[in-house]
Amino acid sequence: MMEWILAILLIPSVYFSARFFLLSRNIKKSVKDFKYISENIDTNRKLKLNHPDKNFEKLLSEINQYLEDTQVNKLKYIKREEEIRKEIENVSHDLRTPLTSIRGYLELINDETITSKEKKDYPCIVEKRAKVLQHLIQDFYDLSRFENNDYNLNMEIIDINKELREHILVFYNDFEKKNIEVDLKLDENPVLVRLDESAIKRVFNNLIQNSIKYSKSHFCMSINNKGREVIIEFKNDVQDINKDELNLLFNRFYMKDKSRSSDSSGLGLTITKLLVESMNGEIDVDMDKEWIIFRIKFLSEIY
Repeated sequence: MMEWILAILLIPSVYFSARFFLLSRNIKKSVKDFKYISENIDTNRKLKLNHPDKNFEKLLSEINQYLEDTQVNKLKYIKREEEIRKEIENVSHDLRTPLTSIRGYLELINDETITSKEKKDYPCIVEKRAKVLQHLIQDFYDLSRFENNDYNLNMEIIDINKELREHILVFYNDFEKKNIEVDLKLDENPVLVRLDESAIKRVFNNLIQNSIKYSKSHFCMSINNKGREVIIEFKNDVQDINKDELNLLFNRFYMKDKSRSSDSSGLGLTITKLLVESMNGEIDVDMDKEWIIFRIKFLSEIY
């Protein structure tokens, strides 16, 4: 009888001892695997349980989720690090180009082998290159202010119909020089929107200058009211651009000219988008056959 009692008492003891042994072995293996995976996160390995245990399975599931999130964050970090490296290269190149030009002309001004007649235009060229450098630095500074939420706006009621008319006159000669036909479809009545005056002027400047730069022969600017919604469109015919590139146009430092041989920083459209959104508006870009269309939406002021 005593033997049966001992046997009955021993069975659970053996069972729990076996369970403890398996759990202990699982823990040791998991600790070892976790250490390896943590040091080699790119392997995309996960912790596995060799023997069933519901509570331990939950723990490993949480750890595996942590490892997966860590890997995703690491890839994001690597990608962002590469983007920052590329951006630093772009900034360096964009600043160095006009600065090298300025230094070159200043050296020529001091070159005694060059005649005064030849040197006559050099100060004007230096001034133009200095202005390019100033605009580039301003773009970089403004982007930094946006990212640090340090770009203050003074919102007031603006007649954007009037602003558009004034801006197109400012760039009249630029359109003439490039033989670009201009088609205006503006409202005869005031179109009132609460905006920052300097910000909306910069938005219009950037979009018109972009159209002048890339237009083949036609440019169209229009404004429409749909209820409270005000829609402003800047359209121009383009060449050598496809729909895949549209999503990149608002990216920081993106330039179609991969050699970055122009005077642009590649931030004009980026800053334009940030300005529009900071004034509670929306901006997008689309293509219709050979036309590229920048579309801005604001809510008008109703009294």
